[in-house]
Amino acid sequence: MSIQEAALYGDLVVALRDYAAGQLACVSPDLDAETAGGRLDEFIRTWFFTPQGELYGSAPREVIWREQLGEGNPIPREYAAEAYGDCDCPICQMMREEIENAESDEAHGHFWNYFPDSCLLDRYDPEGSEERWRQELAEMQEWQVEREAERNKSQDAAPGYAPVPLSGQEVDAATFLSVLQRPWLDPELHRAAQQLVDHCDVPLTSATGGLSYRRITLAEALSLIAGLNGQGMDAKALLAQIDAWPYENVALDWLTEPEKVLAAVEWAMNGGSPQGRDADATRFRHHRDFILALAQLMSPAARLWMSGWLEAVRYAGMAGGGGVPVPA
Repeated sequence: MSIQEAALYGDLVVALRDYAAGQLACVSPDLDAETAGGRLDEFIRTWFFTPQGELYGSAPREVIWREQLGEGNPIPREYAAEAYGDCDCPICQMMREEIENAESDEAHGHFWNYFPDSCLLDRYDPEGSEERWRQELAEMQEWQVEREAERNKSQDAAPGYAPVPLSGQEVDAATFLSVLQRPWLDPELHRAAQQLVDHCDVPLTSATGGLSYRRITLAEALSLIAGLNGQGMDAKALLAQIDAWPYENVALDWLTEPEKVLAAVEWAMNGGSPQGRDADATRFRHHRDFILALAQLMSPAARLWMSGWLEAVRYAGMAGGGGVPVPA
């Protein structure tokens, strides 16, 4: 609403008050125009001072004075559910909690403005309203056409460009894994790498898409333990869990996809397959507890790094490398 529109609405209220007072005086012999005008003034004053639900409990006078003083309209805490309660998105629920937990209505920083979908003139002058929106839409479409023409002109005037081809060899998986061993690790991490070789398997993806496993090589184990150590993982704690594992093999993708593996274990424990109903429930519990313990050791950064490491190992296997040779 424009300033002129608001001012003219105020003039309209006064004119309507004077007109109504004169009409009341004509139909009521015991009521003169001044007395009738006083009653209408009281009605108008009461309207200004009465809180309204669509104004979040504020009276019209409060909204008007706050705007003229350059202040906002804070959402009261008792209206937080009405303002954001119908939306299930986490952000809206967070804003609702901020309002409800704030020390005061002004402290939470959430405000509203009164913007009706239409104005009073739309109701009494629908032809003028339609013409106004028609003109505004035409101006918007004209602006969009001009902007599109400027964009096309800019693209046509742009100089040609082709990136210079990069030189040098691509880094293959074997090189990637071998570089991760440098500088050479201390003896403790070398022993840890050997322990991984004795227990751990890495997944391989065949050309047909099937999944199989093979034992990790020493070179791969050295690169793995170096990378995990660099990501802040406690190698001793990892090896302690592996030592406590009562079975022969540990699949290393358990560390990067614990949720997926746990879902499969829970499914099997609950008899999700004919094999699962006859399997040893204790063994399934052991797998579940072991994977949960590994998941607690892996930080998000370590898990992300190891996901890339496993992809490199899979790539090496598909390329026919079958692992990375131990440097001489």
